[in-house]
Parts: sequence; structure tokens; C-alpha cells
Amino acid sequence: MKYVYVLTSTEKDLYYEQALMSVWTLRYHMKQADIIVLVDNKTFDSFQNPKRSELAKLAQIITVDFEDSVSNVERSRLIKTAIPDYVKGDFLYIDCDTVIADDLSSIENIQGEVGGVLDGHSLLDQHVHKNYFIERDKKLGFHGTLAEGFNFNGGLVFCRDTETGRQLFKNWNEVWKYSAYEKHDLHDQSALNEANYRIGLKMVQLPGEWNCQLSHGGLEFLKEAKIIHYYSSEFNGKSYIPYYKIADKKLQQRIKESGKIPEDVIEMLKEPKFQFNHVHLINDSRLVSIMQSPLLFTLADIKEKLPAIFNLMEGSMKTIRSIGKKIKGNK
Repeated sequence: MKYVYVLTSTEKDLYYEQALMSVWTLRYHMKQADIIVLVDNKTFDSFQNPKRSELAKLAQIITVDFEDSVSNVERSRLIKTAIPDYVKGDFLYIDCDTVIADDLSSIENIQGEVGGVLDGHSLLDQHVHKNYFIERDKKLGFHGTLAEGFNFNGGLVFCRDTETGRQLFKNWNEVWKYSAYEKHDLHDQSALNEANYRIGLKMVQLPGEWNCQLSHGGLEFLKEAKIIHYYSSEFNGKSYIPYYKIADKKLQQRIKESGKIPEDVIEMLKEPKFQFNHVHLINDSRLVSIMQSPLLFTLADIKEKLPAIFNLMEGSMKTIRSIGKKIKGNK
């Protein structure tokens, strides 16, 4: 079994540093693992910088060439959806914004030719992004989400070197190109699920510990987690507070500045299931149900940028709620 990453990175981002931490943790748990990192030519050229040389000591680097006009996002998607073109044999694809928490060799025992973990560890009817998934598929003319009744998360894909495995990726690559260049939608997850639909829904569901999505229902799988997926893209906004210490941009910046993983971070990576910052838990199901609502984010923006208006709105709501409680109490 090969363990495959895809990295497109410049010296201005932190994707290299995320990949370095993930590959380091995989090598820590599996000394003899066959680890491959697929990179584009520009990313490979950046490895000439001594501060970007550690990754090549831990994994085999395979380079894919592109014209200069191809963006980094396109390069990443084009490589990811065509992995069997560059890697022969069974493989497990792993996103870079992950931490390996255990030996992964038991993946060999998975029954099935292709597989993945449910996005958000949730079926479609309970998924917070249900309407978003359905509307996106509708816009793209896809059928995968409704046919499956869920979405596979694109952060981990299990693939055996069989005709079914090759067909999944062939379709994924073709569907993504249509999505990107005809519909201007660069997401790869919708294309993955459509590709699975087109090969007859042959992807099997892997247990949640294989892609423990911390902020998306993954805490119940943390105890047995083999791969922790912390979604680095969630922390791009200035208002986001990392709940997971390893996702902290300041920590990753330290790796960038030194070119190596500092000793204190190494100790954290050895115990990845315990690296949480203080978090505020919400225990009200009504609030959980609207956590991704545009209305909630709009209120947050108003509070930040127009506090006087927010205070006026809040005061009005308090009055209305007070009146409502009195009316209810008099019944």
C-alpha cells in the first residue's frame, strides 16, 4: 500500500508546512511506509530553498509539469484527480491538513476496491450543508449526492489498483474538468461524488476514524482516530480561532521560519489527540442547527462593523422576547 499526498505550494503559503507535519507523523508511526508526495514543477523548484528541503527526506517526490498559465488550485485538482496516472499499485490518498495518529497498515484489510469517509460523518438528511450540496449538484447537473444520500469527503480516498479504481479516478478527473472549466466551480468533492455515481456507487464507507473531521462531527471518532483532519481552510478568516493547536498559523509559521519542525511541536505531534485550545461548547440544538446560516454570519459582521446598529437590534429583540414571555405566562 502506498500513501499519497498532493502538494502545490509557494513560499507565501503554509501548505508545505502542513504537509511536512502530516508526512512526519506518518513516518513516525510507520518507519517503512511507502510515502509519495506528488507536486507540480513550481512547487518542486521551491524545494531548492534549504528551508523547504525536509519533506524530500521523508517521502518520495514525484513531479508533474504544467504550463505557467495553470493556477495552483488547478494544478492541485488536476494531480489529485489523476493519481493512478502517476502512482501504480494500491494507495491511500491523504490531504495535507491532517495528522496521522496511528499505524495505518490495517487499511490493507478494507473490503472493497474504492472507499472514503462520510463528509461530516453524517448522512445527507442530517448534514448541516445538505441544501448547499443539493443546490451545487443541481447547478452542475450532477446526481451523486441525492443518489448516495450522503457525500464522501475528498480528504481521504482509498483506491486499489483495479479497473474500478482506475475508472473512479478517470471519471473524477473528467467530471472535475467539466465542473471547473465549463461551470467555473473548482471544488473537487462534488466531482468525486458524481464520479462515484457514474461508476455505479462502488465506493465503500470507511469507519470514521480513517478521516476524523474534528469540527464536523468527528469527536466521537477521536479516541480511535488514525487520521485527524483539521481543515486548514477553516482558519483563513481573521475571525476564526483555531480550536486545534496544530492548525494554528503561528505554529506553522515557526516551521516555515526554521525549515524544520521544532522540538515542542514534535512532542505535540506525538500526542495529536490531546492538542486542543480552550473552546466554547454550544449545547442548544436550535443554535447548532443554524451555525452555518448566512443570517448568523451577517449578525456577526454587523456586531463587528456596525456595533451601534447591532446594539439597537439586540435591544429590540430583548423587548420582543420579554413581551412574548409575559404573554405566554398569562395563558
